[in-house]
Amino acid sequence: MVDVEFTARFPWAGGRHPWLDAVVQTPRMLIGIESKRFEPFRDNKSVSLSSAYDRPVWGNNMRRYEDMRDKLRSGEASFRHLDAAQLVKHAFGLVTEAGRRNRSAALYYIFAEPASREGKAIPDSDHARHRQEVADFASAVDGDDVRFQAGSYREWISTWPHDDEIQAHGRAILANFAP
Repeated sequence: MVDVEFTARFPWAGGRHPWLDAVVQTPRMLIGIESKRFEPFRDNKSVSLSSAYDRPVWGNNMRRYEDMRDKLRSGEASFRHLDAAQLVKHAFGLVTEAGRRNRSAALYYIFAEPASREGKAIPDSDHARHRQEVADFASAVDGDDVRFQAGSYREWISTWPHDDEIQAHGRAILANFAP
């Protein structure tokens, strides 16, 4: 099953539940996908994590995501380009939804590295910092029940099969969207 704009529901009624850009369900996995194009290079990311996220409902192996939640709130962890609070919320929603479906959970963060936004160049240093923030986040949550992976659109497209039609589609995406 593949679904676009998927709601990963928390273990309670009401409130705001996270919306992922897509989800892929296999016989053993529920994979949430969060996609970013220009968002990492727009503004500084704010942290909004209500006390509802403190409920002891995430399972025994989500401590690293809970630690990240706490560090984001306290300011001990901060990110300029990566919306880490959004990823924590997505992970909490995915672990809950995957449990309901008797599957393991993964969160895949796919991102573009555009050369410019609204006619203004995006410095290479911003791309490098974004990549470092992604790596830092991945390291901080590694080993929890929601496996976190990330990669750029260009990296993903480079893995596509070497079929002429598929490669042509990949080139068209790169030409039209410059990810």
